[in-house]
Amino acid sequence: MRGEIVRFPWRAKALSESEARRSAEKTLSVSREGRRERAIELHLEDPELLLTVCELLHSKLESEPPLVRAEAEFFFRFLERPRRAIGSFDEREYYLGEFGMLAGTACRLLALRDESRFWFDHAEINFVLAQNPSAHIARLAYQRLALQAEEREFDRLLEFAPLWSATLAQLGLEEEALKCGFLEAVAFKETERYGEAKRILQDLIDRARGLRNEKLAAIASENLLQIYAFEGNVEAATAIAADTVPILQRLNNRVGLAKLQLALGFLLRGQARVLDAIAAYRAAQKEFREIGMRADVASTHLVLADLLLDAGQGPQAEWEIRAALPVIDELKLIPEGIAALSLLRESLRRRQIDRQALRSLNGYFEELQT
Repeated sequence: MRGEIVRFPWRAKALSESEARRSAEKTLSVSREGRRERAIELHLEDPELLLTVCELLHSKLESEPPLVRAEAEFFFRFLERPRRAIGSFDEREYYLGEFGMLAGTACRLLALRDESRFWFDHAEINFVLAQNPSAHIARLAYQRLALQAEEREFDRLLEFAPLWSATLAQLGLEEEALKCGFLEAVAFKETERYGEAKRILQDLIDRARGLRNEKLAAIASENLLQIYAFEGNVEAATAIAADTVPILQRLNNRVGLAKLQLALGFLLRGQARVLDAIAAYRAAQKEFREIGMRADVASTHLVLADLLLDAGQGPQAEWEIRAALPVIDELKLIPEGIAALSLLRESLRRRQIDRQALRSLNGYFEELQT
């Protein structure tokens, strides 16, 4: 049973845009434990408030994913039970879909893949009942493609990312269409088809700038920088970094800034500047740690271990590996790399690190850092 609809007779007039913004900020400043008791006072059923909360949470995905996860789950559960009528046309299913997708996206960024699928399934169930369901399902398809990218399913990405990009463009969802193109470029990059990846990324940068979408242009630029770093093109990588860092800082895109630091670390390592590379990786790791991206912290531990071995710091390298292993186990990050993981554990037991096993694991982790 879906249950009876609950209606709160707190007022008849909808919030204005400015009122919704103030109310949304006020609501998010209240502890989650106290919100249900203050639902009438905080206007928690107002569609304008809910829309503004969605927008605020979306803007925080790249800076505070643990917060977004917790807040999206709160609002989903609030709307879920008891069943509440939202807005003149009962937009409840739409907002349940939005909050489910926000929770799933935050979990994806945090490498909580099973939880991500759980929330994406909830989003889909509700989006199919909302108005204009095809557009919402298509937006959700991008998030599922992004999850496949993190699980290194590159053949599927190369098959379906262009198809979904075309579908999203037909639906008028240009930003999501560009993001699907970005995933196609990631698949080419991770399979070392750098020429095709660079062509797509440069096209995405131009199109994103045409749409005045600084965020997408910066993310595409950061990935283009990674390719130039892989190729050892110092001049091109440095120029992109100089243009992109201020944009990411202005947007408070901490995920993008951390990943850019990783690319610079790779570039410095290619120049045999080991100590500078270690500093760049540690800066990225610090950023990942502060925003709760534990999988990326763990993967950076492994990269640092390899670098520290190059620097002749074996004991510190061992410490880095031991710091990474519990997180890898807890989050079940690399089931496909279980053989290399076992070899690395065994080499730790013997107190003689297996470099090949370590580098194999780093290879499995690369997609987490794109």
